[in-house]
Amino acid sequence: AIDMAPYCKKHSDDAEDNINSKLHCAAELNSMLEKVGFALVRGTGISGNLCDNALRATKTFLHEADESVRRSCLTKDRARRGYSPMATENFASLVGEEGPNDLVKKFRVGPESESSSSSLHQPNAWPSSEVWGDEEVAFFISSIEEYFEQTRLAADYILTAICDGINANNSDHAQSINVLSNQSNNHTSILTLLGYQYGSRHKKGSKGYMRPLVAAHTDVGVITVLLYDSGKCATLQRVADACTVDPSTEEWVNINLPAGPYYIDEPVFVVNVGDCLSELTGGSLRSTLHRVMPQPCKKDDNDAARSCLALFVGLEPSASLTLPHSGENMTYEEWRRGRIARATAVLRNSASK
Repeated sequence: AIDMAPYCKKHSDDAEDNINSKLHCAAELNSMLEKVGFALVRGTGISGNLCDNALRATKTFLHEADESVRRSCLTKDRARRGYSPMATENFASLVGEEGPNDLVKKFRVGPESESSSSSLHQPNAWPSSEVWGDEEVAFFISSIEEYFEQTRLAADYILTAICDGINANNSDHAQSINVLSNQSNNHTSILTLLGYQYGSRHKKGSKGYMRPLVAAHTDVGVITVLLYDSGKCATLQRVADACTVDPSTEEWVNINLPAGPYYIDEPVFVVNVGDCLSELTGGSLRSTLHRVMPQPCKKDDNDAARSCLALFVGLEPSASLTLPHSGENMTYEEWRRGRIARATAVLRNSASK
């Protein structure tokens, strides 16, 4: 795992040493993202205790609480806030494909802004203490809010490292990625809690046996920062060849965390490139196809369920983008709206058949 400490933690008094450490970190990170679109990182400054609390809160809410608790968080816009039940979303559409809905429960939180008119800023929907205990609600909200804030800050440092690496090697993209260096508190990043569990796609003989739990797709935003536990029922995979754009390819690679006691003292995160960053870099950083596959397990295994927290980094709605390939200028919100519209069109075409 790449050590992000030169960017995320306090540095020594030796300025030259700090600069060299950052250059090495940025080069190592960008090398991985250019090759495969994914990297493992550590040294973010996020404590193991905070990660443990966030994963525990996620597991309690998505796997152990009654469904009424989760449904107290239903919203009209579940793609941005609140609870999204099992089999209600379809990520295959993000790459223009048709397929069955994904088997994962989700819960989303994001930034709240009373002064913003953007649909990307809206109130969060937390579970009600009327259907869940006061202590459970308090622990869930405090753990997720703190994790969201700390991970968002770490993501800003990771983006700074990515920009430094690009500027060191490819000045052609300096102007287009400059927008990434001007982050504000008006960001649109969304933290998504995900819960996978034993189901029909784990059962031999069933129609959907060993079909993906989440179909092959790319992520819409800038970067994604992912944390997950050791639940056995699911595994994250990326295409073996990052240049592949065909979701039907049979060449996939499991993304596994390194062996060792990293999690206790220094959690390891998965970072991958989103579509927006890939477009801003003219494709030099790859938004790589990835999916979630079922893994053999038993229904009554205590450690079967998997819990994950994925931070999808988004820019300020009015941030000005210049796309190198087309030369187009637009705001981040306009770019994102167009990207989602293409996926929505696929779903509509599928539903009309």
